Order: sequence, then C-alpha cells, then structure tokens
Amino acid sequence: MPAPRDTALVVRAARLYHEQGRSQTEVAKELGLSRSNVSRILSQARERGIVEITIHDPDGPPRRDVALEAALRATFSLREAHVVSAPRASAMESVARQGAALIAERAGRVRSLGVSWGQTVQSVVAALDSLRLRPTPTVLPLVGGHSALDQFDSGESVLRVLASRLGATPRTLYAPAVLESATAVATLRAESSIRTVLEAAAQVELAVVGIGSLGVHSSPHVLDLMALGEEEREAFEAQRPVGDVCGRFVDADGIPLGAPTDQRVLAVTFSELLRIPEVLGVAAGEEKAPGAVGVLRSGAIDTLVVDVDLAREVLALRSRA
Repeated sequence: MPAPRDTALVVRAARLYHEQGRSQTEVAKELGLSRSNVSRILSQARERGIVEITIHDPDGPPRRDVALEAALRATFSLREAHVVSAPRASAMESVARQGAALIAERAGRVRSLGVSWGQTVQSVVAALDSLRLRPTPTVLPLVGGHSALDQFDSGESVLRVLASRLGATPRTLYAPAVLESATAVATLRAESSIRTVLEAAAQVELAVVGIGSLGVHSSPHVLDLMALGEEEREAFEAQRPVGDVCGRFVDADGIPLGAPTDQRVLAVTFSELLRIPEVLGVAAGEEKAPGAVGVLRSGAIDTLVVDVDLAREVLALRSRA
C-alpha cells in the first residue's frame, strides 16, 4: 500500500480509473500493483480530496449560485435572490422549477395570490405540481387577458392552470390587458365587474410576475397591441424604455414611464405593485438583462428567480452603468 505522501501515484491511478475509464484490474496491471492495492489507492484519492464525485440528478432541484445571489441582493436591495442552473436543463427549465418550488412553499401561507403573463410565468406554472391546500388562496389576475401571452397551447389561461394546481377557483378579468385607446382603458376600469377584480388584485399577498425586456419575447407584442401613432411612438422612445412588468414599462433607472403606454394597459398600477407584500419576479435568458436591470432598479421585485447567465449579465450591465 503506498504511503499518503505518494501523491503522484494516487493521481495517476485516479486518472486511469476515472478519466480514462480503465477497470481496477487494468489499472493494477498498468501500475504493477495488486487489484486490492488499487482499490485502496482509489479510496485514498477520495478521502484526500484528489477525486470528488458529484451526482447530477436531472430531475432534482436546480443548483444555486450563492455568490451571484448575494451580489444581486446587495446591488438591488432584494429580499431573496435565487440564481439557478440544472444539468441537461435549459435556463428556462431551471428557472421554472425553482419558481414553482417557491410558489409551492409560499402558497399555503398566503390568502391571496396574483399572476401576470409571459413565457417564463407560463413555464413556472406548468412546472408546479398539484397541491392540496386547505384553505386555498384566492387567485387573481394582475393584468387583463391576451391569448398570445397568457394562454398555454391547450387554450387554458395561466390564471386557470395556476388556480387548478392550487385547488382554487380563480377570479377572472373579462377584458383585454392592452388596448389601442386610453379612453377605452378608462371606460373599462369604470365597469364594476372589472374594477372590483383589479382592486382585489392590488391587495394580493403574493404576486408572480414576468420581467420583460424591450424588443424581446412579450414586449413587442404589447407595443403592437397599443397601435401607437408615429408621434406617440416617438414620445415613448424618447423616454428610453428598457423593460416592463405587468405591461408597464420602465427606463434604465427604474422610473415607470407615463403616457402614451401607461394609459393603454388594463392591469394593476405600478404604485399598487410596489405595495404588494411580496412580488416574485421570474426571468430566463441573458438577452433579458437590460430590462431586468430597469425593473430591478424600480424596486418592484422582492424575490428574484433567474438563471446564472442572466444574473451575470445583469450584474455586468449594472457595474457599467
């Protein structure tokens, strides 16, 4: 049996066995040792930390990067940050699984829960297992409906699927989220059936929202639905928008934009969003970094779930600002 000081022999045996896939008998023949000696050498390699064995469970919880999480919390004054990755899983899948885990953890402790729209929110809700909650929380829409943004391929809305997974009945908002006219938005808000749902949505204890970035994924659809005129578009772009949450845009400093876009959205207001006890924001993909920085600087997000690449890009952009 080699002494612990014979590190070179231990490393060589470990490389032959773990990197080259040799059997213990083949390693013994290569090194001129007995098979039992090779077995003890390989055990010593693990005990001395020369070899570390990591098991990657593709269906297990995503891995978290605590250093990036700490940096995000400090930079944006977040209550919690979850920066995740998973073996053989996309950024979206990792974020969806972690977001779903957080909803499952929180849902039994709140009386009401609100949800917005977007691809990442859809993925989070799809990853949520059915829960048996008693009592069940009230589930409310934070925004009006839009088939391209808040529905699964099956035609079911994110709101209804979330409520079903929680064993609850949702309160539905029978109105579109984005309109071409500020007057139409004001008229709909005055309707009691719509006003009462939005008022209740503004009072939820937990909100699950997607974080948008201008020109990426959902944001172009939102702007197209507003049908802005040339002058309105110029006024919008002059405000230097970078991201959005619940259909409401912010600039790079996190300041919510005003007219014309803010008056075309049927959703909880930005000030109402800021008053919700916990807003869980989810986003995946480094291309969303500019929008994520703006939304995070707005203070609208309390708990953040993002993938590793997006977290790194957000911090890099923030450091260059």
